[in-house]
Amino acid sequence: MASRVLGAFAVAATATIASLALATPASAHTPVSSAECVKDKAVLKVKLTQYAGGNKNTVLIKDGDKVLVDEKFSENWAEKVGNKLESKKFEADGTVAHTFTIKVTASDGSNHNYENTHTTPPCVKEAPPTKSSETKPPVPSSSVPEAPSSSVPPVTTSASPVAPGGSAPEPPLAATGASPMWLLLSGLGLVGAGAGTLLFLRRRRTA
Repeated sequence: MASRVLGAFAVAATATIASLALATPASAHTPVSSAECVKDKAVLKVKLTQYAGGNKNTVLIKDGDKVLVDEKFSENWAEKVGNKLESKKFEADGTVAHTFTIKVTASDGSNHNYENTHTTPPCVKEAPPTKSSETKPPVPSSSVPEAPSSSVPPVTTSASPVAPGGSAPEPPLAATGASPMWLLLSGLGLVGAGAGTLLFLRRRRTA
């Protein structure tokens, strides 16, 4: 009786251990992925751990139509930092939106496959132009402003012509109103009177 009980217990324990061994690989596959803006870049993070060995698992990662990764891996697909496994990172242009797709094909059954899609908006936003940035027409630096023209006409001075030899000409005689002919006749009359007086005095002396 005791042997039968021990046998049944051993069978139950064996079944339990077997079931646990079968269930462990099914729950061990651990895919982790995310995407976000980090400063001015779009950053995708992916980490795949605890997959079946044999280097028969595949991972395909795209950024839109651009293929970032297409390769096979064994138990883990991650960055090893010391004794820890960290996510692999992919940086993209932050000025545009991105659509990242991840497709993992497990070697031990399609029920362990993994597919996911992550989107990010533009991480860098352009600031609107300020008023101070408006362009102004350039002012030519080489242009010299012209002096304003005077409305007063130039003053001209009439210079008297210089006589030959460098001496200035004498000013014309002032007009007195008397005719030159009368002056000439008066002079002739005086001369005639003087001559007559002299002739008279000589005749008287000789008489």
